Amino acid sequence: MTFDVVDAHMHLWSVTDHAWYPALSRLAEQLDRTDLFRDFAVSDYTEAAGEFTVGGFVHVSATTAERAYLEEQRWVETLAEQAGLNLVTIGTVDSTLSSAELVADLEEQAQSPRFRGVRVLYDFEPDSSAADTVLRWLDEGGYVFDLVAQPRGMAGWLAALKRHPDLTVVLEHCGWPQSTAAADFALWNEAIRACAEQTNALCKISGLGMVTGDLSEPTLRPWIEAAIDQFGWKRVAFGSNMPIETMGGSFRQLIESFEQIIGEASNADQKAFYADNARRFYKL
Repeated sequence: MTFDVVDAHMHLWSVTDHAWYPALSRLAEQLDRTDLFRDFAVSDYTEAAGEFTVGGFVHVSATTAERAYLEEQRWVETLAEQAGLNLVTIGTVDSTLSSAELVADLEEQAQSPRFRGVRVLYDFEPDSSAADTVLRWLDEGGYVFDLVAQPRGMAGWLAALKRHPDLTVVLEHCGWPQSTAAADFALWNEAIRACAEQTNALCKISGLGMVTGDLSEPTLRPWIEAAIDQFGWKRVAFGSNMPIETMGGSFRQLIESFEQIIGEASNADQKAFYADNARRFYKL
């Protein structure tokens, strides 16, 4: 690969120093994967990536402790400065806050020049007042909404997004498929088709290991090819979802599978997938 790569979805955390990730602790326990609940620093990412050269990063907050995202943003930015990373951040908010509190937390995060937008992982419904507040604020400020929408919830989010046609939207983790069963694959494919047709969203091809439990090329190929078919080469982007993606295998395995699948495309399409589209949407 002769061109630069932007990782449009990655995480850094220190569970040793910060009690910011109770949901991650529960996930590791449920899966009996204690290795998931461990520190993941810049050096860990670099070691896992090996010779895969990454020149830009979109760090996505995964905090679930109360309003820990404000502290985490400052911590991540310190790490980025120390390592000299070309890194931008996707923060989050607590959806239970009042409208005024939501705006205050959004504006605090937006003081950073690295801030690009937010995602909300839990308890965030498209017809809620919290969603209305967040989407309106992001839209007015020209920020990114990283959309967490599972297939059965996609219609509700598409209805909400119609009220904000100019909002920059990035669909996370390929639309969060629920299982590898044929019926769930079909439901997922229809959901992302609707998203592709009704929005201008970028689709992050990331997080598939969470549902497949396998990062091999034959397993990932149908999902990746379906997403590209629906969104086209100008609206898909590479995301590692490291270190969570190790649920399905190593970073090296993920990279090799992507190289086999995406490597069949033209150089222009590969460059769009690995770097240009993420740079455009996230203003890297």
